[in-house]
Amino acid sequence: MEGIFTENLIDLHTHSYISDGSYSPTDVIKAAKKNKLKAISLTVHDSIAGLKEAKIAAEDSNIELINGIEISALYKDGRLLHILGLGIDIHNEYFLNSYNKMKKAREKSVPKILKHIENNHGLSIDINYLHKVKYDEYLSRYDIYRYILENNICTEPQKVWDIYLDPIPYGNDELITVDEAIKMIHEAGGKSHLAHFNKRIGFEGFSFEEIEDNIKYLVSLELDGVERYYPSYTDDDRRLLDYLVWKYQLYSSGGTDYHGANRGNIKIGFGEGNLKIPYSLIDSLKR
Repeated sequence: MEGIFTENLIDLHTHSYISDGSYSPTDVIKAAKKNKLKAISLTVHDSIAGLKEAKIAAEDSNIELINGIEISALYKDGRLLHILGLGIDIHNEYFLNSYNKMKKAREKSVPKILKHIENNHGLSIDINYLHKVKYDEYLSRYDIYRYILENNICTEPQKVWDIYLDPIPYGNDELITVDEAIKMIHEAGGKSHLAHFNKRIGFEGFSFEEIEDNIKYLVSLELDGVERYYPSYTDDDRRLLDYLVWKYQLYSSGGTDYHGANRGNIKIGFGEGNLKIPYSLIDSLKR
């Protein structure tokens, strides 16, 4: 599906190697150009570090870039939700205060995480080396993730999280709460969207009624919208989303959750081959 010509298609959920994608921000933009996308949002997990590079590449490629981020937000009962912030001002003071507090807490936790991995898996990782090869301003779990993959200690991206990283709980201030995530996005002039509601980091296993109750609660926190287009949605998922968008007057976003070679079956702009996300979503966001 790479390189197929289409008109006015977009992708508002993509990742670079700043977090757990395989490609640089520049190469993500190049992939979008190859697939003839009109616009893209780089929504790296908990980081805005690649947006300046992406902006330069997007201007060179004549692609519209929507500044974005995907925030891992703490919800009820310890559940995590991913909140997409689209159209954010990355220089906004309020946004940066909340963002930097989270990033500093995560960097502070890295020695503890490395010690846990050494004690439980016999794997010693030099933190000084991680500092030398990091892509972000701050160290985080993503640097450990990348080290394990690049050194073939574990070759399956998801298993790196399952075996080495997810069993280690987050500490104080490492997770932004859902209400704060929504607020900081708004303060930065962006729109907040719940990503992939059907996944474990979402409302997987909930009934339709339970999902609606939680969406209603998120709307009370001023959530703007939901990710209406996503590769793994079923027909039932799409029908439920259409109902929720209509009932609660929500904005819609859409994206492939592109991770490059780390999710090789997902093509930017097309998902697994049949996803088409219209530019009209951006028109709606701008209005």
